[in-house]
Amino acid sequence: MLDLERRATRSHLWDFCERVGIAPVLATLYWHTKLGLHLWSATVSIGDHTATFATDTRTEYQRVNSLVGELPVIEALLTDVRESDVVFDIGANIGTHTCFVGKSLESGRVIAFEPMPMNAARLRHNLSANLPASKWEVAEFALSNEDGSGTLAVKGQRYGEGKHSLSSDGELKIDVFRGETLIEEDRYPAPDILKIDVEGAELQVLKGFGERLSDVRVIYVELHHDLSVEYGTSTAEIETYLRDHGFEIDRLNDRTDAYHIRALNSAHD
Repeated sequence: MLDLERRATRSHLWDFCERVGIAPVLATLYWHTKLGLHLWSATVSIGDHTATFATDTRTEYQRVNSLVGELPVIEALLTDVRESDVVFDIGANIGTHTCFVGKSLESGRVIAFEPMPMNAARLRHNLSANLPASKWEVAEFALSNEDGSGTLAVKGQRYGEGKHSLSSDGELKIDVFRGETLIEEDRYPAPDILKIDVEGAELQVLKGFGERLSDVRVIYVELHHDLSVEYGTSTAEIETYLRDHGFEIDRLNDRTDAYHIRALNSAHD
């Protein structure tokens, strides 16, 4: 009963602060104090691995500590990573998946693809704080089904904030490559694992690997119902494409807007 009364009192106080216009100032002060007390960083453990991430903003701090609700996905991914694997993290953002993948590697490497310059800078910082340079590389461009240039729609200007996606009329000009091109030109070794989070453009990324998709052992993809439509496809079509290329699919979760799948190449059993 006492806890309920305290929560009610806090709620009334916050309502008062909002009415008099000081709530935003108090919220900013609170988060600056909280981030400062944590030395502008957050430490997260998954299994035997611990990683530390820079957190200059509330968005970053919450993203790192919540792992955007994807802890079960990362845990599943880590069970598939072998010490010598080459892993492509496509849509790496600030590296919450990448750092933990890298900690599971010995002789392998993780290549993190992140075309948003601000996120790519933070990604490099987080990787360098957690892993030796021999285990990782940041590729500051996008993957798709064509080589050339494109534009990125930018939503959110701070680290890890918003959703950034390939668009025909985006604000930021970027380079775009097919995965197959990068492999055939020996820019990167063929990946054993793909993790893909590209806000609806998943099918384009998969098609860009061409015949080299058969070399991939397992794929983790976040599929977006509405965002896929914006790219002229659907989550069902993406799943069909993977099955047609020899992958067996398991759903890892089932949200209303999006869901994750694990696609295992039956030829690698």
